[in-house]
Amino acid sequence: MVLVIDYGVGNLASFTKALTYLSVPFTLSANPDDLRDAPLALLMGVGNFGSGMDELNKRGFAGAIREYVKDPSRRLFGVCVGMQVLFEGSEEAPGVEGFGLFPGVLRKLNPQPSAPVPHVGFDEVRFDTPSQMMTGLPDRTSFYFTHSFGVIDAPPYCWAAKCIHGETAFVAAVDNGRVGGVQFHPEKSQSNGLALLRNVLTPGKVS
Repeated sequence: MVLVIDYGVGNLASFTKALTYLSVPFTLSANPDDLRDAPLALLMGVGNFGSGMDELNKRGFAGAIREYVKDPSRRLFGVCVGMQVLFEGSEEAPGVEGFGLFPGVLRKLNPQPSAPVPHVGFDEVRFDTPSQMMTGLPDRTSFYFTHSFGVIDAPPYCWAAKCIHGETAFVAAVDNGRVGGVQFHPEKSQSNGLALLRNVLTPGKVS
């Protein structure tokens, strides 16, 4: 059973609709205690890094997630802000700590004539490191993005995939085998996103 974490941030309707389309059994839960029995937890999020972490802390999910990822049998996957909070912090919310599961701080993307910010719409993703989440998808597959901040300075192992917006490359996906995430929205990325979600939900790795 997949647990979709409901912490009051973002519209989960399109995401749960995608899981239903894929015939994936899931539970939508606002109770941190439910993480104890979940082999795979999905952390969605849209909007602001700071407000996302604030809600996770207020609702008791921040501590529960930190305990959850200590168990090697558990898998966590984040989407958009849900991926961002896996890192150490963000310029969007100075002083607010993320989970620090991956090193790096999100920076404001540099607007350019051919690359406006916010970065909204379909864009190509380049696969830097072999990852189960990208199985069957060709390099430079397009996914749907909507964000203004990204991880642009991170160790090589954090770059499961990247997107190049203008002259700026940012992390589009991370995957360490048990914890992973994507900056884009697979649930809004049509057939490509559904294919990625199938890979994520495959037993074994987080991706």
